[in-house]
Amino acid sequence: MTDSSEAVPGGVEAHLATHGKVSYVAIPARDPITSGVFYEAVFSWTLSAPDEARVAWTLGPRDNERVPFIDVAGGLAGAFVATRGASEDGVLLHIYVEDIDSVLREIEGRGCEVLEPVHDEGGIRVAQFRDPAGNAIGIWEASAS
Repeated sequence: MTDSSEAVPGGVEAHLATHGKVSYVAIPARDPITSGVFYEAVFSWTLSAPDEARVAWTLGPRDNERVPFIDVAGGLAGAFVATRGASEDGVLLHIYVEDIDSVLREIEGRGCEVLEPVHDEGGIRVAQFRDPAGNAIGIWEASAS
């Protein structure tokens, strides 16, 4: 077993390269920068700065085809990508939040639609919204009881 602080070939952190773990996701986005800023503001995800190979290109026309990110714990990496269409009925991601009601207020305040209001589901509280690119995304928190 590899220590989680070590890297595996390709420079990937070992905790991301665990058999069976969801560790990367490409999130469709009509405007990857707008989607990236939304997830950064609402969920504190970190947008990855462009690497040196991309710097010259991003200083020219705005690089808005792919905006990489990591989640707050670094347990999930991915990118907002303009080359994929929004997913209404495909895989539904759920993001854990500490205060689902305030997060939904933040989402609505940013002009996004709540698709499914907060409800109890098997010992957790769940809701769904449509992000700036039109993707259906779920959020959840542990129930108080």
